[in-house]
Amino acid sequence: MGSHDSGIFSTNVFNWCIMRETLILAFLVVLGYVIGLLTSIYFPSIFIYLIQVNYLVLKGDYISLLTSIFVTNSLLDAGFNTIALLVIYSLFGSKAGKMEYIVFFFSGLLGNIFSLFLFPPNTASAGASGGIFGILSFYIIYDMLKDRKFDLYEFLILVIVFVLSDMLPNVDYFAHIGGILGGVILAFIASWLKRDGEGRYTL
Repeated sequence: MGSHDSGIFSTNVFNWCIMRETLILAFLVVLGYVIGLLTSIYFPSIFIYLIQVNYLVLKGDYISLLTSIFVTNSLLDAGFNTIALLVIYSLFGSKAGKMEYIVFFFSGLLGNIFSLFLFPPNTASAGASGGIFGILSFYIIYDMLKDRKFDLYEFLILVIVFVLSDMLPNVDYFAHIGGILGGVILAFIASWLKRDGEGRYTL
């Protein structure tokens, strides 16, 4: 899509200017992994306050609802999330522009809140997957609202990705559900926003 709105696949895969938001988010995911890895090895007492530990959040560590969106010591998690961002870009071309940051952080935060209240207090979680599911669901639902029709193929992409990702061990599926919901909410909001001539949403 990008500046081309016909079909699900973007024609601007290598447009670095349009790709800026994806690259910045991918950089933050990688940086979060580096921070998580180093603190988990050398400063574990700090690490537990950077990831989301539910009973610590309930005692006042609210900042971890945000830091845990990025900080993780799992290479698998960071690697999959980075690849997922690039795949979403290849499908949708980051046409939301800077609004993609809002979708990512809002969905990631909502996913973490879901995890906080739906998992036991001794649960620890980390990673950007909630925000990434939010971006994916945002684009899919927005396309349906724009076209005023249900797109089975785009819906199946969301379902398949959700099912496959939740088959992996130790996956925070409540964060995924919350992230999807966050993307859906913002897609409805974005459907009423004006768009410029490049097909990118104005904020």
